[in-house]
Amino acid sequence: MVDVKFKVQGGRIIRNFERPAAEVIEALAKVPTSILSDCLDRFNTVNPALKPLVEPRPFAGPAFTVEEIEAGNLMSHLALKYIGSGDVLVIDAKGVTSRACWGGLQTYSAYTKGVAAIIIDGAVRDLEDIQRYNIPVYCRAVTPAGPHKGWGGRINAPVSCGGTVIRPGDVIVGDGDGLAVVPGEKAAETLAKAKEKMAQEEEWFQRVKNGEDTADFLGFIEVAEKYNIEIE
Repeated sequence: MVDVKFKVQGGRIIRNFERPAAEVIEALAKVPTSILSDCLDRFNTVNPALKPLVEPRPFAGPAFTVEEIEAGNLMSHLALKYIGSGDVLVIDAKGVTSRACWGGLQTYSAYTKGVAAIIIDGAVRDLEDIQRYNIPVYCRAVTPAGPHKGWGGRINAPVSCGGTVIRPGDVIVGDGDGLAVVPGEKAAETLAKAKEKMAQEEEWFQRVKNGEDTADFLGFIEVAEKYNIEIE
């Protein structure tokens, strides 16, 4: 009989990373996620398969990332020791929905730490406990099946969450539409573009209020002609 021994993956924890300025993050929390996505070439959104477990409300915070092995939650427990107030905990749980990687005790710990939100590409359990603390929590599913802790992972390395690459320090913004991801190094630039876009849209609403048609002032009549769309 062959004696096969496997080396357990140790993993890595990076405790410190650069976060955007607090005033930029605070301002981004007031920008609709739809505007932010438009300013980022209509990319940088998290798959809407990750659903909110509490009533959506606007938030923003720097991503504190965790990569777990499938159905594990060792690293998210360790992350709660090092996460900062106002951070958004982002867990790449590989999209597993048959076994939870998060629960009520972890939510309470996040609540006491002042975590802004929790985004999980996987499943949770203890729904009533999670909802009690009223922290924004997004996930793919709820199941009573619990996790294991038999493998390491990574904290504050780039992860994939809901089909989007998220790096430590990227700003996660949430509202009723869903989740947008603003690259940390582009946070101030994106905020400036978003303010311009919001002012433009405010003007558009005013023009509709004044009786104008969007097809006219947005140039869609010309587009229709270009596409040979007949108007009878």
